Formats: sequence, structure tokens, C-alpha cells
Amino acid sequence: MPQLEVQDGPVRRETLRLTKGRVSVGRAPDNVLQLDNRTVSRHHAVLVERDGGWHISDLGSNNGTLVNGQQSVTSRLKHCDEIQLGNVVMTFLEEDQPRAVVAAPTRKIGRTDITQTISIDDLRRMGPAVLAGPGEPVLDRLRLNSLLAIAELAASAPGVPALFEGTAQSLSTAVGGARAVPVLEEEDGTLRPYFGSKGKFGDTLDELRIDASVVERCRHEVVAATHQDGDSVLQIASVPICVGERCLGFLYCERADPQAEFLKKDLTYLVTVGMLIGVAIESIRSRERVARRARSLSRQLGQHYNMVGESEALKNVFDFIRKVASTDAGVMICGESGTGKEMVARAIHFHSRRGDGPFEIVNCGAVPVTLMESELFGHVSGAFTGAVADRPGRFELADAGTLLLDEVVELSSECQVKLLRVIEEGKVRKVGDTEDRSVDVRVIAATNRDLEQAVAEGRLREDLFYRLDRLRVVLPPLRERHGDIEMLAEHFLSEWRRSLKRPGDAFAPEVLEVFRSYGWPGNVRELKNVVERMVILGEGPVLGTDLVPDDLKAAARNGTPCELETLRELEKRHILDALHATQGNKKRAAELLGIDRSTLYAKLKRYDITP
Repeated sequence: MPQLEVQDGPVRRETLRLTKGRVSVGRAPDNVLQLDNRTVSRHHAVLVERDGGWHISDLGSNNGTLVNGQQSVTSRLKHCDEIQLGNVVMTFLEEDQPRAVVAAPTRKIGRTDITQTISIDDLRRMGPAVLAGPGEPVLDRLRLNSLLAIAELAASAPGVPALFEGTAQSLSTAVGGARAVPVLEEEDGTLRPYFGSKGKFGDTLDELRIDASVVERCRHEVVAATHQDGDSVLQIASVPICVGERCLGFLYCERADPQAEFLKKDLTYLVTVGMLIGVAIESIRSRERVARRARSLSRQLGQHYNMVGESEALKNVFDFIRKVASTDAGVMICGESGTGKEMVARAIHFHSRRGDGPFEIVNCGAVPVTLMESELFGHVSGAFTGAVADRPGRFELADAGTLLLDEVVELSSECQVKLLRVIEEGKVRKVGDTEDRSVDVRVIAATNRDLEQAVAEGRLREDLFYRLDRLRVVLPPLRERHGDIEMLAEHFLSEWRRSLKRPGDAFAPEVLEVFRSYGWPGNVRELKNVVERMVILGEGPVLGTDLVPDDLKAAARNGTPCELETLRELEKRHILDALHATQGNKKRAAELLGIDRSTLYAKLKRYDITP
């Protein structure tokens, strides 16, 4: 008596004897053979006995009917013909025609029986022939759709978690309802599984039912195995995630049905997926590196990290930069406002092995205390009012690069505690999150305060102080950099000549004499602002003393520096000069001043300036 034997699907190993002249097959309960599988249509196909044999006809199903791998509308069946409906595979057996079944050899490793392995090199040599072998389906619409979905993910996934989550969902139906877990190998060799249902990476493989003795094989070859733990039996499969000769991890799948062994065609399909997501991981990582570099370059645009000067005091700073740049040790940069602390930090970063990575800056005195933790460590959606989406902190943005904490003494005691933990452990936790994220960041701190006094007064934690103050440099004020003032003034003049396309501008000798006589309490920043003001207001090829602020000239004659209040007045006049030069055009004035329009509006409000 002819019969159908289900080889792969929801009723695997079951046999249906064909006693009737008409047998309907599908997902609906009214079929003679009901197949509860989403890839099978409600009324998928019908087997009819006529002309001394059995014929199968497709009933307009979504995924089609394949006979021996070929799409079929109506076919006469022969002994051992393979029939595929969706991802359910059956064999047609004629009466009194035995079918030999050869058991696959097993190899015992602990409690795990390996049923099959395939060398990656052998698989590459076989290529498509594996799928096109005798009795193997050539077209599998469901798996093709799955590959297309994964390929689309590979091109558009914003990150590795999104890629893994989509891949796991797509594979669940494509390999017969199996649970799929991608496992990523970190740079230190740690294997971290991604659990899509939990939306996170696990720290260990403990949640996967896989013996430690099999893990190493999973990195280099395809493994199918039967795992037994007491009365529980699982069928598991694992394929490497590779790019060329490099293994990035592996793809782990399991079936709860103890009879649902992974077949060669399953493993071949999984290998294809593993190679595809391997390339996608590399692409995502490359995009992330480019994005980090782009963010870093956008912040550096128009900013120079080279330092101008030949004084002995500055040469000592150059020597310090040269020695510490090659290390990852923390650096503390001290000095008065305007001495170039940020510039020194940039020089250390760009001359280090992290020079191609991001360079992030946080002004600890400019961010409100309530927002500083989010600024440094980021937050997740819903962490507090206004947190409508996940946001990375500066530590995450600076991963593989450098983070400058300017005016670090201004940090609150709570932030100092969390900062110390990040520096010591190399992990950050976003506000409102429950997970830590590893970061590789070099921390440089800067301040114009007396560090020892800040520690004594309790404004800076002593343990944090010792972590940040491993290497210290004190930048000399401009008044102590003998010979550098004139060189810096010419440097800033050259920059503005290029910006305004006025190649003929030059300082009158009397101007340089005033510059040399002045004490420059605002240091290099103040000198730069004065030069910018003179260039904006100057109309002839020579910039004379009439363009030098009166209070600066008076202070130079008396040999005393201006009061600090004068710096604020200087900024106010500088803004007024820019507005005058641009006839009140705030957009052009902001460009001329090298600041954003929003910053200009804030300064106009602060100084009560009405253009």
C-alpha cells in the first residue's frame, strides 16, 4: 500500500497510508493530512489515484509544491520521490518497495552526540552542489525570502544588535521553528550571545545548552549534535560567522523536538546565513568607525591643534606631549584660562595611537548638575522626563579615542564617584539602564584651579585626583612665554587674512611693541580676540595702534594687565564690531566670529545688545 513519510516538519517521522483515492494536504483541519505549519497553505495540495498511479497537484498555494526540487503544478509520483510543501518535506513510497535507512555515525563528547560536521574549506569547494545533490530541493521559497530579509538587514541595520535580532526572527521559521542565537566574539576572545527576546547581549554562554567542549569546534566548523540533559533531549546546530579566514563568532540553533535532527541542507543554509551576517558585521563596524571619525572631524573643522611658539617654557610643553602621547595614561593639564589646555589635549590625542579615533570634550562647569550624568554616560528612553529616545553619552562617543574633561573640579561629588568607577573598570551604565557597556577611552582632565586646595576643601575626591593626576603639565601663561607674543599675533593675523582674503594686512611696529608690553591676563585667547577685532575693523593694509583697545594701550603703558572684567567688555565690543562690519547681519556676524547663531543670540541677550 503506497504511503507518505514525513521527513521534516511538524509531524516528522509520521507515515500516512494512502488508502483513499483522494488525499488532501494542508493546514486546515478538514484535510486528510493536516500539517500545522505557517509555510503550508490551508489547502495546499491534493494526491489523486488515477491511471494506475498516484498524482499530486498544487492547489494554488503561497509557497508552491516541489517534487524532487522542481516546482510542480501536477506530477505523477514514483517510488522515493521527495515532495516539499513550504518547509515540510515528505517521501512517497510505493507498495512493497523497501527504503533503506542508514544511521549517521555519532561521536560522543561528554553528554553531546555530534551527528555531523562539515569542514568550511570542503563546503567552499562544494559550493552550490550541496544544495543540488540527489533528492535535495534546489528552490526553497521560504528560505530564499529569509535570505533576502537578512540581506536587507545587512545593508540597513543601524547596529549589530538590530542585525542579530532581525536574523534570529527570520531564522526561527526558516529552519523549522528553531531558536536562533548569534554569538559574537569580542577582541579579548570572550563569546557573548545575543538574546533577541531580551534585546541584549549575555555575558556568558551559560544560557545556551551547549557543552564547553563543543564551543571551540563551533568557531571553525559546522556542528550538528544531539544534546541530552536528564529526560530533556534537544537537537542543536552551530555554524561559524566568518569573514574570509577570520571567525567573528558563531550562529547557534536548537530544536526542542528530539526527533528533528538538523539535516545537511539545514546546515548549508545556516552556513550561508553565517557568511552573510559576517560581512554585515564588518560593514556595520566599518560604518561605525567612519561615523566616529566624521564626528571627530566635524568638531575639529577649523580648529588647529598645533601650538605656535619657540620659548623655552613652550618647548618644555612640547617635550611633555611627545613623551606622554605614546601611552594611554591619564593626563592632568593645569594652567590659567586661555593658556591652551584644550589645544594641548588635542595634540596629545592626535599624536597618539588613538589619533584616528574620536576626540570628545565636556566642559564640566557649563553643564547643569542635573544633566551631567546623562551628558557623560548617556540615558535610555524614559529614564527621566524629556528622555524620549536612547542617547549615547560622551564616554560612548569617545570609545577608541580620547575624552577631555575640562574644569573637572566643577563636577558634583555624585558624578565624581561614577566617573571614578568608569575610569577603573572601563564600563559605563546609561541613566535608567540595567546593563554596563564596555568602553575604551583615554581620559584627559584640565583645570585652572589649585588641585591640592580643591582636594583639601573636599571639592575633588582624593581617590579621583590620584587617578587623574598620573601625569601633570602646567601650561605657562603668555606673559612668561618671552618671544612668543609677536609670533602668535602674526599667526592669528595670517589666519584672518586667509579667511577674509586680505593678503596685504600687516601690524605696524608700534602695535607689536604694545603687545610685548601688555600682561595678557586672558593669555592666548585674549590675544586672538584682539587680533580678530583689529582685522575686522581695519581698512588699510597696515593695522595701527588706533585699532588697539584703549584700555589695553593704557595697561601696556602702565605695565599692568587689564582687570578681568575687561575681558567681558572686550567680548561685548568684539561682537558689536562684528555686527557693525556685517551691517547687522547676525548670520554673517556669527560666521565672522566663528560661533553658531544660537551662541551669538545667547551672547546678545547676555550683554543686552540690540542690533
